[in-house]
Amino acid sequence: MEEVGEWLLLLEDAFISISKGERFFGGEVIGFMDICLGSFLVILKAREKLKGENILDKSKTPSLCKWANEFLADDTVKNVVPEIDRVVKFMREFEAETQTRA
Repeated sequence: MEEVGEWLLLLEDAFISISKGERFFGGEVIGFMDICLGSFLVILKAREKLKGENILDKSKTPSLCKWANEFLADDTVKNVVPEIDRVVKFMREFEAETQTRA
């Protein structure tokens, strides 16, 4: 996970540079880059909850954390992205199933 943290620091810098202080990578509305990166957020948040990890750390990547919260709070996104708790449940079931087969 240390390597992921390093990549997130780079992404934090990129977000600050590209967004120029706006809410999203492309400005005030969700754009292509937001959709591409935002599609990983539910899995990331589910893993945080499942493993008790703090991957998106507000003290290290505050702008990225704010972006993630804004992205996931957007009404359009909420209508198409599965709830984090449902993903956590699926991940638990999948993990249990794979352990049973091992």
